[in-house]
Amino acid sequence: MDKPERSMRKVVDACADCDCCRHIMDTSCFFFPEMYRLWDRERETGEKIAPAELRRLADLCHYCALCPCPNIREDIIMAKTLFIQRDGLDPRIRILEDVERVGKVCGAFPRISNFLLQSRTAGNGLKKAAGIHPKRKIPVFPKENFPEWARQRGLHEKSPGENKNKVAYFAGCTARRLFPDAAKAAVGVWERNRVEVWYPEQNCCGMPGMLEGDRELTLKFARRTIHHLAEAAADGYDIVCSCPTCGYMLKNAILGGAYYSKAYQDRVGGDERRIKIPEKSPPNWTAGAAPDIPPECRGGFGGLHKTRETAGALNGALKEARFQTLDRVIYGKILKDDGYFSVIDPLKRIQVAQNTYDLGEYLMEMRLAGRLLEEWGPVSGKMFYYPPCHLREQGIGAPYAGLLASVPGISLEHVPSALNCCGIAGIMGFKRDFHQASTQMGARLMAKIKRLNPDRIITDCLSCRLQFNQMTSYPVCHPIEILYQSYRNNQEAI
Repeated sequence: MDKPERSMRKVVDACADCDCCRHIMDTSCFFFPEMYRLWDRERETGEKIAPAELRRLADLCHYCALCPCPNIREDIIMAKTLFIQRDGLDPRIRILEDVERVGKVCGAFPRISNFLLQSRTAGNGLKKAAGIHPKRKIPVFPKENFPEWARQRGLHEKSPGENKNKVAYFAGCTARRLFPDAAKAAVGVWERNRVEVWYPEQNCCGMPGMLEGDRELTLKFARRTIHHLAEAAADGYDIVCSCPTCGYMLKNAILGGAYYSKAYQDRVGGDERRIKIPEKSPPNWTAGAAPDIPPECRGGFGGLHKTRETAGALNGALKEARFQTLDRVIYGKILKDDGYFSVIDPLKRIQVAQNTYDLGEYLMEMRLAGRLLEEWGPVSGKMFYYPPCHLREQGIGAPYAGLLASVPGISLEHVPSALNCCGIAGIMGFKRDFHQASTQMGARLMAKIKRLNPDRIITDCLSCRLQFNQMTSYPVCHPIEILYQSYRNNQEAI
Protein backbone atom coordinates (compact mmCIF):
# COMPACT_ATOMS: atom_id res chain seq x y z
CA MET A 1 0.00 0.00 0.00
CA ASP A 2 1.48 3.36 -1.05
CA LYS A 3 1.79 6.38 1.24
CA PRO A 4 -1.53 8.06 0.24
CA GLU A 5 -3.46 4.85 0.84
CA ARG A 6 -1.65 4.25 4.14
CA SER A 7 -2.52 7.76 5.28
CA MET A 8 -6.16 7.26 4.40
CA ARG A 9 -6.22 3.84 6.04
CA LYS A 10 -4.99 5.37 9.31
CA VAL A 11 -7.99 7.70 9.24
CA VAL A 12 -10.36 4.79 8.67
CA ASP A 13 -8.87 2.78 11.53
CA ALA A 14 -8.96 5.74 13.92
CA CYS A 15 -12.57 6.62 13.14
CA ALA A 16 -13.77 3.03 13.18
CA ASP A 17 -12.17 2.52 16.58
CA CYS A 18 -14.08 5.54 17.93
CA ASP A 19 -17.39 4.98 16.08
CA CYS A 20 -18.80 8.30 17.36
CA CYS A 21 -19.44 9.83 13.93
CA ARG A 22 -21.37 6.78 12.75
CA HIS A 23 -24.37 8.35 14.47
CA ILE A 24 -23.75 12.09 14.79
CA MET A 25 -22.56 12.62 11.20
CA ASP A 26 -24.89 10.17 9.46
CA THR A 27 -26.96 12.78 7.61
CA SER A 28 -24.67 15.81 7.37
CA CYS A 29 -21.55 14.28 5.86
CA PHE A 30 -20.56 12.54 2.63
CA PHE A 31 -17.52 10.86 4.19
CA PHE A 32 -18.60 9.00 7.32
CA PRO A 33 -21.59 7.00 6.02
CA GLU A 34 -19.45 5.61 3.21
CA MET A 35 -16.49 4.97 5.49
CA TYR A 36 -18.59 2.99 7.95
CA ARG A 37 -20.22 1.07 5.10
CA LEU A 38 -16.81 -0.02 3.87
CA TRP A 39 -15.60 -0.77 7.39
CA ASP A 40 -18.66 -2.90 8.17
CA ARG A 41 -18.22 -4.79 4.91
CA GLU A 42 -14.62 -5.51 5.76
CA ARG A 43 -15.52 -6.77 9.23
CA GLU A 44 -18.45 -8.86 8.05
CA THR A 45 -17.06 -10.39 4.84
CA GLY A 46 -13.30 -10.01 5.13
CA GLU A 47 -13.17 -7.99 1.89
CA LYS A 48 -10.52 -5.35 2.44
CA ILE A 49 -11.15 -1.73 1.60
CA ALA A 50 -9.51 -1.38 -1.81
CA PRO A 51 -7.02 1.38 -2.76
CA ALA A 52 -9.56 2.87 -5.20
CA GLU A 53 -12.13 3.00 -2.40
CA LEU A 54 -9.67 4.76 -0.12
CA ARG A 55 -9.03 7.27 -2.90
CA ARG A 56 -12.72 7.98 -3.29
CA LEU A 57 -13.15 8.29 0.48
CA ALA A 58 -10.62 11.12 0.52
CA ASP A 59 -12.65 12.95 -2.11
CA LEU A 60 -15.80 12.73 0.00
CA CYS A 61 -14.54 15.06 2.75
CA HIS A 62 -15.34 18.71 2.05
CA TYR A 63 -13.87 20.09 5.29
CA CYS A 64 -17.14 21.38 6.70
CA ALA A 65 -15.44 21.11 10.13
CA LEU A 66 -18.56 19.78 11.85
CA CYS A 67 -16.96 16.48 12.88
CA PRO A 68 -15.57 16.58 16.44
CA CYS A 69 -11.91 15.72 15.69
CA PRO A 70 -9.88 18.47 13.96
CA ASN A 71 -6.95 16.11 13.37
CA ILE A 72 -9.13 13.71 11.37
CA ARG A 73 -10.25 16.29 8.82
CA GLU A 74 -6.68 17.57 8.56
CA ASP A 75 -5.38 14.03 8.02
CA ILE A 76 -7.94 13.48 5.26
CA ILE A 77 -6.83 16.66 3.50
CA MET A 78 -3.19 15.58 3.78
CA ALA A 79 -4.06 12.16 2.35
CA LYS A 80 -5.95 13.80 -0.50
CA THR A 81 -2.93 16.01 -1.14
CA LEU A 82 -0.67 12.96 -1.32
CA PHE A 83 -3.00 11.37 -3.85
CA ILE A 84 -2.90 14.49 -6.03
CA GLN A 85 0.89 14.78 -5.78
CA ARG A 86 1.19 11.20 -7.00
CA ASP A 87 -1.68 10.93 -9.49
CA GLY A 88 -2.14 14.53 -10.66
CA LEU A 89 -5.23 16.73 -10.71
CA ASP A 90 -8.07 16.54 -13.22
CA PRO A 91 -7.74 19.57 -15.55
CA ARG A 92 -11.44 20.27 -15.07
CA ILE A 93 -10.89 20.65 -11.33
CA ARG A 94 -8.16 23.20 -12.03
CA ILE A 95 -10.86 25.32 -13.62
CA LEU A 96 -13.38 24.98 -10.79
CA GLU A 97 -10.97 25.35 -7.87
CA ASP A 98 -9.70 28.78 -8.94
CA VAL A 99 -12.92 30.65 -8.20
CA GLU A 100 -11.23 34.03 -8.41
CA ARG A 101 -9.89 33.35 -11.91
CA VAL A 102 -13.27 32.10 -13.12
CA GLY A 103 -14.88 35.22 -11.69
CA LYS A 104 -12.34 37.51 -13.32
CA VAL A 105 -12.63 35.92 -16.75
CA CYS A 106 -16.42 35.68 -16.80
CA GLY A 107 -16.84 39.01 -15.03
CA ALA A 108 -14.73 40.84 -17.61
CA PHE A 109 -17.49 40.31 -20.17
CA PRO A 110 -20.59 39.64 -18.05
CA ARG A 111 -23.17 39.99 -20.83
CA ILE A 112 -21.40 37.50 -23.08
CA SER A 113 -20.67 35.15 -20.18
CA ASN A 114 -24.26 35.20 -18.96
CA PHE A 115 -25.62 34.67 -22.46
CA LEU A 116 -23.41 31.63 -23.00
CA LEU A 117 -23.74 30.11 -19.54
CA GLN A 118 -27.50 30.60 -19.22
CA SER A 119 -28.37 29.28 -22.68
CA ARG A 120 -29.24 25.60 -22.80
CA THR A 121 -27.03 24.58 -25.72
CA ALA A 122 -23.89 26.60 -25.02
CA GLY A 123 -24.34 26.35 -21.27
CA ASN A 124 -24.53 22.56 -21.24
CA GLY A 125 -21.48 22.35 -23.47
CA LEU A 126 -19.46 24.58 -21.16
CA LYS A 127 -20.67 22.65 -18.11
CA LYS A 128 -19.58 19.40 -19.69
CA ALA A 129 -16.15 20.80 -20.48
CA ALA A 130 -15.74 21.97 -16.87
CA GLY A 131 -17.13 18.79 -15.31
CA ILE A 132 -20.22 20.55 -13.96
CA HIS A 133 -23.48 18.64 -13.66
CA PRO A 134 -25.98 19.74 -16.34
CA LYS A 135 -28.70 20.45 -13.74
CA ARG A 136 -26.50 22.71 -11.63
CA LYS A 137 -27.59 26.33 -11.96
CA ILE A 138 -24.82 28.76 -12.84
CA PRO A 139 -25.05 32.15 -11.10
CA VAL A 140 -25.47 35.30 -13.15
CA PHE A 141 -22.35 37.46 -13.23
CA PRO A 142 -23.03 41.08 -12.19
CA LYS A 143 -22.45 44.05 -14.46
CA GLU A 144 -20.09 45.53 -11.89
CA ASN A 145 -17.98 43.46 -9.51
CA PHE A 146 -16.91 44.57 -6.05
CA PRO A 147 -13.21 45.29 -6.79
CA GLU A 148 -14.27 47.73 -9.55
CA TRP A 149 -16.77 49.42 -7.23
CA ALA A 150 -14.26 49.59 -4.37
CA ARG A 151 -11.60 51.14 -6.60
CA GLN A 152 -14.04 53.79 -7.84
CA ARG A 153 -14.66 54.74 -4.20
CA GLY A 154 -10.97 54.81 -3.36
CA LEU A 155 -11.21 51.93 -0.89
CA HIS A 156 -8.04 50.35 -2.27
CA GLU A 157 -6.04 53.15 -0.66
CA LYS A 158 -5.57 53.74 3.05
CA SER A 159 -7.21 56.87 4.37
CA PRO A 160 -5.01 59.49 6.02
CA GLY A 161 -5.56 60.26 9.69
CA GLU A 162 -5.64 58.36 12.95
CA ASN A 163 -9.05 56.68 13.00
CA LYS A 164 -8.91 54.03 15.71
CA ASN A 165 -11.82 52.17 14.15
CA LYS A 166 -10.49 50.81 10.90
CA VAL A 167 -10.91 47.52 9.08
CA ALA A 168 -9.09 45.72 6.31
CA TYR A 169 -11.94 44.06 4.47
CA PHE A 170 -11.34 40.55 3.10
CA ALA A 171 -14.43 40.10 0.96
CA GLY A 172 -14.05 36.56 -0.40
CA CYS A 173 -14.33 35.37 -4.00
CA THR A 174 -18.11 35.00 -4.12
CA ALA A 175 -18.76 38.50 -2.79
CA ARG A 176 -16.08 40.00 -5.01
CA ARG A 177 -17.21 38.32 -8.21
CA LEU A 178 -20.78 37.01 -7.87
CA PHE A 179 -22.71 38.84 -5.15
CA PRO A 180 -21.14 42.31 -4.80
CA ASP A 181 -24.25 43.72 -3.12
CA ALA A 182 -23.28 41.84 0.05
CA ALA A 183 -19.82 43.43 0.07
CA LYS A 184 -21.25 46.87 -0.74
CA ALA A 185 -23.68 46.50 2.17
CA ALA A 186 -20.79 45.69 4.50
CA VAL A 187 -19.05 48.90 3.45
CA GLY A 188 -22.30 50.82 3.88
CA VAL A 189 -22.80 49.58 7.43
CA TRP A 190 -19.22 50.41 8.38
CA GLU A 191 -19.42 53.88 6.88
CA ARG A 192 -22.66 54.52 8.76
CA ASN A 193 -20.72 53.71 11.93
CA ARG A 194 -17.71 55.88 11.00
CA VAL A 195 -15.40 52.90 10.55
CA GLU A 196 -12.57 53.43 8.08
CA VAL A 197 -12.68 50.75 5.37
CA TRP A 198 -9.63 49.64 3.43
CA TYR A 199 -9.85 47.03 0.68
CA PRO A 200 -6.27 45.68 0.53
CA GLU A 201 -4.80 43.58 -2.26
CA GLN A 202 -6.28 40.09 -1.99
CA ASN A 203 -6.94 36.84 -3.76
CA CYS A 204 -8.74 33.60 -2.91
CA CYS A 205 -8.16 32.45 0.68
CA GLY A 206 -7.14 29.05 -0.71
CA MET A 207 -9.91 26.86 0.71
CA PRO A 208 -11.16 25.49 -2.67
CA GLY A 209 -7.67 24.40 -3.67
CA MET A 210 -7.04 22.82 -0.28
CA LEU A 211 -10.25 20.80 -0.55
CA GLU A 212 -9.06 19.40 -3.87
CA GLY A 213 -5.61 18.48 -2.56
CA ASP A 214 -3.89 21.13 -4.69
CA ARG A 215 -1.32 22.23 -2.15
CA GLU A 216 0.74 24.21 -4.65
CA LEU A 217 -2.16 26.53 -5.51
CA THR A 218 -3.35 26.67 -1.89
CA LEU A 219 0.04 27.76 -0.57
CA LYS A 220 0.41 30.27 -3.40
CA PHE A 221 -2.83 31.96 -2.33
CA ALA A 222 -2.19 31.56 1.40
CA ARG A 223 1.28 33.12 1.23
CA ARG A 224 -0.05 36.19 -0.57
CA THR A 225 -2.99 36.50 1.78
CA ILE A 226 -0.93 36.18 4.95
CA HIS A 227 1.67 38.63 3.64
CA HIS A 228 -0.84 41.38 2.87
CA LEU A 229 -3.05 40.84 5.91
CA ALA A 230 -0.13 40.64 8.34
CA GLU A 231 0.95 44.06 7.09
CA ALA A 232 -2.60 45.33 7.64
CA ALA A 233 -2.64 43.99 11.19
CA ALA A 234 0.75 45.56 11.89
CA ASP A 235 -0.69 48.91 10.75
CA GLY A 236 -3.50 48.61 13.30
CA TYR A 237 -6.29 47.33 11.06
CA ASP A 238 -8.81 44.74 12.18
CA ILE A 239 -9.17 42.09 9.46
CA VAL A 240 -12.84 41.39 8.82
CA CYS A 241 -14.36 38.66 6.64
CA SER A 242 -17.96 38.63 5.47
CA CYS A 243 -17.48 35.04 4.24
CA PRO A 244 -17.41 32.44 7.06
CA THR A 245 -15.26 30.08 4.99
CA CYS A 246 -12.59 32.74 4.51
CA GLY A 247 -12.82 33.58 8.21
CA TYR A 248 -12.44 29.94 9.20
CA MET A 249 -9.49 29.59 6.84
CA LEU A 250 -7.67 32.60 8.33
CA LYS A 251 -8.56 31.99 11.98
CA ASN A 252 -8.28 28.23 12.13
CA ALA A 253 -7.01 26.30 9.12
CA ILE A 254 -3.98 28.43 8.19
CA LEU A 255 -3.17 29.04 11.86
CA GLY A 256 -2.79 25.29 12.37
CA GLY A 257 -0.05 24.49 14.88
CA ALA A 258 1.64 27.90 14.73
CA TYR A 259 1.44 28.27 18.53
CA TYR A 260 3.67 25.20 18.86
CA SER A 261 6.36 26.55 16.55
CA LYS A 262 9.83 27.32 17.88
CA ALA A 263 9.51 30.94 16.77
CA TYR A 264 6.39 31.47 18.87
CA GLN A 265 7.65 29.47 21.85
CA ASP A 266 10.85 31.50 21.89
CA ARG A 267 8.77 34.68 21.79
CA VAL A 268 6.50 33.78 24.73
CA GLY A 269 8.98 32.01 26.99
CA GLY A 270 8.49 28.35 26.18
CA ASP A 271 11.53 26.20 26.82
CA GLU A 272 12.83 22.63 26.82
CA ARG A 273 10.38 21.66 29.56
CA ARG A 274 7.31 23.77 28.82
CA ILE A 275 5.02 24.53 25.91
CA LYS A 276 3.06 27.74 26.39
CA ILE A 277 -0.15 28.25 24.45
CA PRO A 278 -2.64 31.10 24.85
CA GLU A 279 -5.85 30.36 26.71
CA LYS A 280 -8.96 30.78 24.67
CA SER A 281 -12.54 31.44 25.63
CA PRO A 282 -15.90 32.16 24.00
CA PRO A 283 -16.55 35.78 23.00
CA ASN A 284 -17.88 37.98 25.80
CA TRP A 285 -21.07 38.92 24.00
CA THR A 286 -22.47 35.36 23.96
CA ALA A 287 -22.84 35.35 27.73
CA GLY A 288 -25.11 38.37 27.61
CA ALA A 289 -27.05 37.44 24.52
CA ALA A 290 -30.57 38.74 24.20
CA PRO A 291 -33.22 36.34 25.55
CA ASP A 292 -34.93 36.09 22.17
CA ILE A 293 -31.84 34.57 20.58
CA PRO A 294 -32.18 30.76 20.41
CA PRO A 295 -29.70 28.89 22.65
CA GLU A 296 -28.05 27.23 19.65
CA CYS A 297 -27.10 30.68 18.35
CA ARG A 298 -25.43 31.92 21.53
CA GLY A 299 -22.40 29.79 22.26
CA GLY A 300 -19.84 27.97 20.20
CA PHE A 301 -20.33 24.72 18.37
CA GLY A 302 -17.18 22.95 19.49
CA GLY A 303 -14.61 25.47 18.31
CA LEU A 304 -12.55 27.82 20.44
CA HIS A 305 -12.49 31.56 20.03
CA LYS A 306 -9.32 33.59 20.03
CA THR A 307 -8.75 36.19 22.73
CA ARG A 308 -7.28 39.48 21.64
CA GLU A 309 -5.36 39.68 24.92
CA THR A 310 -2.66 37.48 23.42
CA ALA A 311 -2.19 39.55 20.29
CA GLY A 312 0.40 41.71 21.99
CA ALA A 313 2.58 38.66 22.53
CA LEU A 314 3.98 39.07 19.04
CA ASN A 315 5.42 42.43 20.03
CA GLY A 316 6.63 41.31 23.43
CA ALA A 317 3.73 42.90 25.35
CA LEU A 318 2.89 39.92 27.54
CA LYS A 319 1.43 41.65 30.59
CA GLU A 320 -2.17 40.92 29.57
CA ALA A 321 -1.59 37.54 27.99
CA ARG A 322 -2.81 34.39 29.73
CA PHE A 323 -1.16 31.11 28.89
CA GLN A 324 -1.70 27.47 29.55
CA THR A 325 1.53 25.61 30.24
CA LEU A 326 1.98 22.02 29.07
CA ASP A 327 4.74 19.52 29.80
CA ARG A 328 6.92 19.20 26.71
CA VAL A 329 7.97 15.67 27.67
CA ILE A 330 4.34 14.54 27.46
CA TYR A 331 3.03 16.71 24.62
CA GLY A 332 6.12 17.68 22.65
CA LYS A 333 5.83 14.81 20.15
CA ILE A 334 2.26 15.64 19.18
CA LEU A 335 2.07 19.43 19.56
CA LYS A 336 4.11 20.48 16.56
CA ASP A 337 3.84 23.00 13.77
CA ASP A 338 4.13 20.40 11.04
CA GLY A 339 0.80 20.73 9.25
CA TYR A 340 -0.40 21.89 5.86
CA PHE A 341 0.67 25.52 6.29
CA SER A 342 3.80 25.04 8.41
CA VAL A 343 5.99 26.37 5.56
CA ILE A 344 4.50 29.85 6.11
CA ASP A 345 5.94 32.10 8.84
CA PRO A 346 4.14 31.02 12.05
CA LEU A 347 4.30 34.47 13.64
CA LYS A 348 2.54 36.01 10.65
CA ARG A 349 -0.09 33.26 10.70
CA ILE A 350 -0.73 33.99 14.37
CA GLN A 351 -0.79 37.73 13.77
CA VAL A 352 -3.45 37.34 11.08
CA ALA A 353 -5.52 34.82 13.04
CA GLN A 354 -5.55 36.92 16.20
CA ASN A 355 -6.70 40.01 14.33
CA THR A 356 -9.34 38.40 12.11
CA TYR A 357 -13.06 38.72 12.77
CA ASP A 358 -16.20 37.47 11.19
CA LEU A 359 -18.26 40.48 10.12
CA GLY A 360 -21.18 39.59 12.40
CA GLU A 361 -18.78 39.01 15.28
CA TYR A 362 -17.14 42.38 14.65
CA LEU A 363 -20.45 44.23 14.64
CA MET A 364 -21.56 42.47 17.80
CA GLU A 365 -18.35 43.47 19.54
CA MET A 366 -18.96 47.04 18.39
CA ARG A 367 -22.39 46.84 19.98
CA LEU A 368 -20.90 45.51 23.22
CA ALA A 369 -18.47 48.44 23.26
CA GLY A 370 -21.30 50.92 22.65
CA ARG A 371 -19.94 51.87 19.22
CA LEU A 372 -22.67 50.42 17.00
CA LEU A 373 -25.34 52.78 15.72
CA GLU A 374 -28.65 51.21 16.79
CA GLU A 375 -30.96 53.38 14.70
CA TRP A 376 -32.73 50.54 12.93
CA GLY A 377 -35.53 51.11 10.47
CA PRO A 378 -38.28 48.52 9.95
CA VAL A 379 -37.72 45.59 7.60
CA SER A 380 -40.85 43.50 7.43
CA GLY A 381 -41.04 39.81 6.71
CA LYS A 382 -40.72 36.29 8.01
CA MET A 383 -37.09 35.31 7.55
CA PHE A 384 -35.24 32.04 7.99
CA TYR A 385 -31.67 32.42 9.22
CA TYR A 386 -29.15 29.68 8.44
CA PRO A 387 -25.74 29.85 10.20
CA PRO A 388 -23.31 28.04 7.86
CA CYS A 389 -20.95 25.24 8.86
CA HIS A 390 -17.73 27.27 8.87
CA LEU A 391 -19.34 29.92 11.07
CA ARG A 392 -20.35 27.31 13.63
CA GLU A 393 -16.82 25.93 13.87
CA GLN A 394 -15.39 29.37 14.68
CA GLY A 395 -16.98 29.06 18.12
CA ILE A 396 -18.66 32.47 18.04
CA GLY A 397 -22.25 31.28 17.90
CA ALA A 398 -24.39 33.15 15.41
CA PRO A 399 -23.90 36.87 16.09
CA TYR A 400 -26.19 37.93 13.27
CA ALA A 401 -29.12 36.30 15.07
CA GLY A 402 -28.78 38.87 17.84
CA LEU A 403 -28.28 41.76 15.44
CA LEU A 404 -31.24 40.82 13.26
CA ALA A 405 -33.43 40.38 16.33
CA SER A 406 -32.99 44.13 16.95
CA VAL A 407 -34.45 45.12 13.58
CA PRO A 408 -38.14 46.01 13.92
CA GLY A 409 -40.56 44.10 11.73
CA ILE A 410 -38.49 40.95 11.30
CA SER A 411 -39.88 37.60 12.35
CA LEU A 412 -36.77 35.44 12.58
CA GLU A 413 -36.98 31.65 12.27
CA HIS A 414 -34.31 29.04 13.00
CA VAL A 415 -33.92 25.28 12.73
CA PRO A 416 -32.68 24.05 16.14
CA SER A 417 -29.76 21.88 15.09
CA ALA A 418 -26.02 22.45 14.85
CA LEU A 419 -25.61 19.75 12.20
CA ASN A 420 -27.83 21.01 9.38
CA CYS A 421 -25.93 21.29 6.12
CA CYS A 422 -27.18 22.72 2.83
CA GLY A 423 -25.03 20.19 0.94
CA ILE A 424 -23.24 22.53 -1.48
CA ALA A 425 -19.79 21.63 -0.09
CA GLY A 426 -18.09 24.44 -1.98
CA ILE A 427 -17.24 23.47 -5.54
CA MET A 428 -18.07 19.81 -4.82
CA GLY A 429 -21.74 20.52 -5.36
CA PHE A 430 -20.97 21.67 -8.90
CA LYS A 431 -19.19 18.47 -9.91
CA ARG A 432 -21.04 16.02 -12.11
CA ASP A 433 -20.28 13.11 -9.78
CA PHE A 434 -21.41 14.87 -6.59
CA HIS A 435 -24.49 16.80 -7.69
CA GLN A 436 -26.98 14.12 -6.68
CA ALA A 437 -25.33 13.56 -3.30
CA SER A 438 -25.24 17.33 -2.78
CA THR A 439 -28.96 17.78 -3.36
CA GLN A 440 -29.82 14.69 -1.32
CA MET A 441 -27.91 16.01 1.66
CA GLY A 442 -29.54 19.42 1.37
CA ALA A 443 -33.03 17.98 0.96
CA ARG A 444 -33.65 17.58 4.72
CA LEU A 445 -32.80 21.22 5.41
CA MET A 446 -34.81 22.41 2.42
CA ALA A 447 -37.85 20.46 3.65
CA LYS A 448 -37.60 22.19 7.03
CA ILE A 449 -37.38 25.57 5.34
CA LYS A 450 -40.37 24.87 3.13
CA ARG A 451 -42.43 23.93 6.19
CA LEU A 452 -41.58 27.32 7.69
CA ASN A 453 -42.37 29.02 4.35
CA PRO A 454 -40.35 32.21 4.98
CA ASP A 455 -40.41 35.35 2.88
CA ARG A 456 -36.62 35.25 2.65
CA ILE A 457 -33.68 33.01 3.49
CA ILE A 458 -30.73 34.71 5.19
CA THR A 459 -27.27 33.17 5.32
CA ASP A 460 -23.72 34.47 5.75
CA CYS A 461 -22.30 31.95 3.26
CA LEU A 462 -22.70 32.88 -0.38
CA SER A 463 -21.91 29.31 -1.44
CA CYS A 464 -24.89 28.20 0.63
CA ARG A 465 -26.81 30.91 -1.18
CA LEU A 466 -26.07 29.14 -4.45
CA GLN A 467 -27.54 25.94 -3.04
CA PHE A 468 -30.64 27.68 -1.72
CA ASN A 469 -31.11 29.25 -5.15
CA GLN A 470 -30.71 25.78 -6.66
CA MET A 471 -33.20 23.99 -4.41
CA THR A 472 -35.78 26.58 -3.33
CA SER A 473 -37.70 29.47 -4.83
CA TYR A 474 -37.21 31.82 -1.88
CA PRO A 475 -35.16 35.02 -2.23
CA VAL A 476 -31.78 34.68 -0.49
CA CYS A 477 -29.55 37.40 0.95
CA HIS A 478 -26.65 37.96 3.31
CA PRO A 479 -27.61 39.25 6.81
CA ILE A 480 -25.47 42.35 6.28
CA GLU A 481 -27.80 43.30 3.42
CA ILE A 482 -30.74 43.26 5.85
CA LEU A 483 -28.87 45.41 8.37
CA TYR A 484 -27.90 47.90 5.67
CA GLN A 485 -31.47 47.98 4.40
CA SER A 486 -32.62 48.69 7.96
CA TYR A 487 -30.23 51.63 8.25
CA ARG A 488 -31.45 53.04 4.94
CA ASN A 489 -35.11 52.59 5.88
CA ASN A 490 -34.53 54.51 9.09
CA GLN A 491 -32.82 57.34 7.24
CA GLU A 492 -35.66 57.55 4.72
CA ALA A 493 -38.19 57.75 7.54
CA ILE A 494 -36.52 60.81 9.07
